[in-house]
Amino acid sequence: MRKRWYYQGFRKFSIKTRLMIALLMISIIPLAGISGYSFHIFSVALRSKLSASISQTLSMINLNMVSEIEKYQYLCGSICVSQEIKDGLLNKDMTDMEKNKAITEIQSMIRSKIIYPAQAKNITVYDTDGNIFYDLGYDGFYQEDVDMLLSRLETETGDVWAYVHTYRDRDILVLGRRIYEQYNQSQVIGYTLISIDEKIFSKTVLEPIGLADSSNIMYLNTDGTILSSWDRKVGMGQKADEELLENIENRLPKKTDSFSIDENGQEQLVTYIFNKNLNQLFVYTMPYHYINSEVYTLLKRILIVALFLVLLCVAIVSAVYLGITSPIRSMLDFCKKLSDGDLSVRIQDTCSDELSDLSGSMNHMADTIERLIHQQKEQEEKKRELELQMLQYQLNPHFLFNTLNSLRFVAAMHKDQIVSDGIQALSSLLQNTLTNKNEYITIQEELENLENYFSILRIRYAGSFEYSIHTEEDELLSCLIPKLILQPLAENSVMHGSSDDGSVMEIMITCWEENGNIMIELTDNGKGFEVTPAALAPHKDRKKIGVSNVNDRIQLNFGREYGLKIESHPGDGTTCTLTLPKLNTDHRDSVSECKNTERN
Repeated sequence: MRKRWYYQGFRKFSIKTRLMIALLMISIIPLAGISGYSFHIFSVALRSKLSASISQTLSMINLNMVSEIEKYQYLCGSICVSQEIKDGLLNKDMTDMEKNKAITEIQSMIRSKIIYPAQAKNITVYDTDGNIFYDLGYDGFYQEDVDMLLSRLETETGDVWAYVHTYRDRDILVLGRRIYEQYNQSQVIGYTLISIDEKIFSKTVLEPIGLADSSNIMYLNTDGTILSSWDRKVGMGQKADEELLENIENRLPKKTDSFSIDENGQEQLVTYIFNKNLNQLFVYTMPYHYINSEVYTLLKRILIVALFLVLLCVAIVSAVYLGITSPIRSMLDFCKKLSDGDLSVRIQDTCSDELSDLSGSMNHMADTIERLIHQQKEQEEKKRELELQMLQYQLNPHFLFNTLNSLRFVAAMHKDQIVSDGIQALSSLLQNTLTNKNEYITIQEELENLENYFSILRIRYAGSFEYSIHTEEDELLSCLIPKLILQPLAENSVMHGSSDDGSVMEIMITCWEENGNIMIELTDNGKGFEVTPAALAPHKDRKKIGVSNVNDRIQLNFGREYGLKIESHPGDGTTCTLTLPKLNTDHRDSVSECKNTERN
């Protein structure tokens, strides 16, 4: 109780004042938001600057690498244009002595005329059959690597770069080139392979550049084969990560770009540069945790301060919130009980703020609802009573007048049984409608009334229609339905469905049970009409029981899920389907007892 009084103490102030105070208190939270946003902007700017810096670094590495590679390309070119080598490759029939002499001359030429770079480890020349013509002899390749290199040289016209591992356990970059016949540049007579120590990449090119922690630079073919890597754990000669290659392929032939990938659960910043002349790539990878390490430290401090401020704001807002929500909960409980039908519940609130005024308004609303519901019940009962009386006396005088004139005319002209049958049918119909005060009658009684009505209509519309009645189960005949719901439908079919060409219209009445409901269908093959709201609306100048009256009565008594459905098209006839609840005779007895009790 004391805790409740503490929260209610805030209600000495208006809601507006309370919210303003709370707003001033929690205005510190946007500061934390701004701090977080600043962190994000700073991090993005740092990444952007770092990407630009890495691009410049890669450009410098690319220039250094091109400068180094040009030496080996020059060496490779010198071998390929050497006349001694070309002569030896063209002379397939040399004896061993002639071949040894040629190799000695080639070796002498290489040592005296060709500049031999420091990282060049071997020179090998192959003929077009894959046989070694000349080998400097410092190291050798495995046969599968030789087959791979020669296969590429056969299919690729430019220089071929590849990574191999030699007999002496060395990591080697191999530069391969075709050797053409001197006077026919389309005639390939052999291949030369220059072996370059892979450490040229790490020592000569990358040594002047300091790499960040966990970063790496790789030298790749455009097919993704890793030729060299600063990180020695990377499997050279293998394909790079698929995601990395896919991102690069999507950006080529763009010379340089940056993007992010996820590698082994770590987000990496990737920057590449594409050397179009060499058709190769330099790729720089750097983990984001290195980029954001200092930023994360700043973020932790910001979060600590922001968390403290948030907790302080939450505590302040909670105190204000409880003072506001306590009366609101009372209102919610009031609304729940009111929705359950308890109209006697009221809110007990003696405070003097806006919520107290609202509680008073809700109490007044409950008083009004209780009074209106009571009035509605009385008006509904009165309406139903008046409607029944109206239906009991709503036979069309014009219809009776025309019927009597027709009977008199037939009697005067024919003097036969038609008059007797017509008067009997009219008498039975009037007796069942005017004398029987029950609001609900059995289906059998309603069908008997309908047959009497058809008998009368036959006098006026003789030979223009025929009818048939079918009930799927006899027990349905004892079920109850509102009185006089089929007569308006029959009248509508005969008066508006009959054709002027003398043909006989057939009317079929069918009754069956479906999903626990009574279904009554009246179908004719008459002229039909276009079903529109205007066509179904009752005519203002005609005082009779109309089609819309039938639907309104059913829904008034049983609800919106029941009623009348009409389907009709010009020339295709009309189908009227009634959906009614299945009621037995006990329902009529209970209704009568309730009405007698209310009258007493």
